[in-house]
Amino acid sequence: MGTNNSDIIIKLQKETDEVLEVMCANTDKVKERGEKLEVLDDRAMQLLESGKVFQKTAKEVAKQERFKNMKWKIILGVTFGLVALIIIIVIVCFILSSKPKDSVTPSTTEKTVNGQ
Repeated sequence: MGTNNSDIIIKLQKETDEVLEVMCANTDKVKERGEKLEVLDDRAMQLLESGKVFQKTAKEVAKQERFKNMKWKIILGVTFGLVALIIIIVIVCFILSSKPKDSVTPSTTEKTVNGQ
């Protein structure tokens, strides 16, 4: 019976050692996964911060582009306004210069002076 008991104890000891090895391996895997999760969490935080910076920069660039577009629209509007004003002034001057003036002819003046 002593051999039988010692065989059972040896067998149980081997099984315990195997379970212990599996548990140690599982613990190592959990530690590795934890480390990998920490790395992923750090990367996610960095991406979040980078995304915020990108969003802020994109808004600033869009604002600058709107300002540039508005500036060009104002320049074009003023230019077209000035061209229209010049055209109107030229047309008015042309109309006024081609309109017959109340010109006084010498014969009309003489008739008026002589009383005729």
